[in-house]
Amino acid sequence: MSSREIHVIVVGGSWAGITAVHELIDLSHVTYPRLHITLVEQRTHYFHKTGAIRGLVDQKYADKMFLSYQNLFLDGSGVTNPFHRFVCAKLAHVFEHFIELEGGTRMFYDYLIIATGSTYTSLPVTQSADEIDCRARYHRMRNAIDAARSILFVGGGAVGVGISCEIAELHPKKCVMLAHARDRLFNEDLSDSFASNTESLMRKMGVELILGETVVSTTATEDDDDDFSTLAHEEWTVKPQTVVTKSGRRITCDLVIWTTGSRPNTEFMQSLSATSDKDSLLVDGDSGHINVLSTLQLRDVRCANIFAVGDVNSLSYSEKYATNAMLQAKHAVANIRLLMDECYDYRMKMSPGLAAETALRAQLVPYTCTRNKQVVVALGKNKEISNTVMAKLNSWARGAKRGRRYMLDKAEKLLNC
Repeated sequence: MSSREIHVIVVGGSWAGITAVHELIDLSHVTYPRLHITLVEQRTHYFHKTGAIRGLVDQKYADKMFLSYQNLFLDGSGVTNPFHRFVCAKLAHVFEHFIELEGGTRMFYDYLIIATGSTYTSLPVTQSADEIDCRARYHRMRNAIDAARSILFVGGGAVGVGISCEIAELHPKKCVMLAHARDRLFNEDLSDSFASNTESLMRKMGVELILGETVVSTTATEDDDDDFSTLAHEEWTVKPQTVVTKSGRRITCDLVIWTTGSRPNTEFMQSLSATSDKDSLLVDGDSGHINVLSTLQLRDVRCANIFAVGDVNSLSYSEKYATNAMLQAKHAVANIRLLMDECYDYRMKMSPGLAAETALRAQLVPYTCTRNKQVVVALGKNKEISNTVMAKLNSWARGAKRGRRYMLDKAEKLLNC
């Protein structure tokens, strides 16, 4: 058992981040009792984004979606390890051996795990860092759905499909439409047959699908036909409006909800300059993702002790599901353990420089991307569609027709709530 003092910082408290913290806590119990674990998260609370779809139509479920981080580091006897802590702050800059928070506070690390996730501009509730404000925004979003007679969703990914079906099932008299730029739902990671089966079920539920149409603008009212302005995504506003597509098609509705994807939270990476090697760019200029090696380390020789997991890294979009983000977090911690073991015979207190040097020369285990991914998409509480036989069996075994809780019970367990 090593008595060396090692500092690991995890930034981001969603699926990947809290999974990484749990793996590190287990490691501190087994081998490294002086392992210092710090979780940095800008939100005062954990907001269960995975279940945001259900919470928009189910008040009782929504009330359970706000969880505290304060119990994360409790052990079995209800005591918090003094070497572990939660810091509520926003990450401003990342440097080679320390991070800087908004306000200027610096925190040095031996190893850093970046799990800052994505910003969903279409769902304003996910941008709120304060629990009171977050609850208020969520309440306004639910009120908007209740008040609208006709709703247009823009974007045919899993979020758009899920919310539109939840609403169509709960409010069969509302006019629910979904516009998607592609000729089929979802992205290329899912098969054409999966998409077409989903489309068929959605139409049976009363959702009008408008495929192959890119929404470009909207008017403030139906009467003002010539003054088009880009739709702001900040809040959901219920009012008569006309949406215009690239082909010139006009769609009238009371509420427009954009579900067109997300942007990884990586703006803090600007402070960490890459080497001159063109293949070592830290952040992809187009997507905003952090470029990583197969070991989940940053793709730069100076940053071998920094790992990026979940939404923020450059792995394929099919690796962005919650379950895959958790697998990445476990893999990153396993590789960090290999690095710490490599330094076992060194000094009592590890220096960040030593951690980086060891990480550069060590042979780590590559992360294996999931093959034949099991995908289950909820179409309301009583319908769902799966892409493999195994996914259907797993769904059946859990008592689905998605009366399931969108993994809320798993989040509660991870956070000791």
